[in-house]
Amino acid sequence: MARQNRDTKAIDNTVARNRLRSSLFHWMVKRHDELAERWGDGKVDWRTACEEFVELGLTDTRGRAVTERNARETWLQARKHVSAKRAKAAAQPPPRINPSRLPTDWRPANAPPSTSQLVPAAAVSHSLQDLMPAIRKNPADKDDGYDPKARKASLLRLIAKRSGH
Repeated sequence: MARQNRDTKAIDNTVARNRLRSSLFHWMVKRHDELAERWGDGKVDWRTACEEFVELGLTDTRGRAVTERNARETWLQARKHVSAKRAKAAAQPPPRINPSRLPTDWRPANAPPSTSQLVPAAAVSHSLQDLMPAIRKNPADKDDGYDPKARKASLLRLIAKRSGH
């Protein structure tokens, strides 16, 4: 990504602001967490808040001074906007990181902690023959359980039957 200078960032921010939204809306979205902490109980003195909004120069979508009802509705819209934006961000998978860029001590979150000691071979109580008794000792020994030619013939018959030949 190319570096952006201050002017380009300012233009991007201006374009990102939807003209259908008021300056009050953008102000509330930008300060959502702070306002939600203060106004969390829902008991807001909207009259006093509107006076402060006027002092800050915040307006509604038509450029008029903010009313109590307008401020309350704008706050609801700002809350919905922020929660939808966060839900969308949470639904996206995390960015993929190439293994060569991972720190050497990185471990997946669900992996068990690493053990620095390996289990010695002498500690294994069973042999390979105990685990897999069907291993043939000599590859030339015939196994009567599977005949590839017979299997191929049965598959060709099945294909012909299903295709109607």
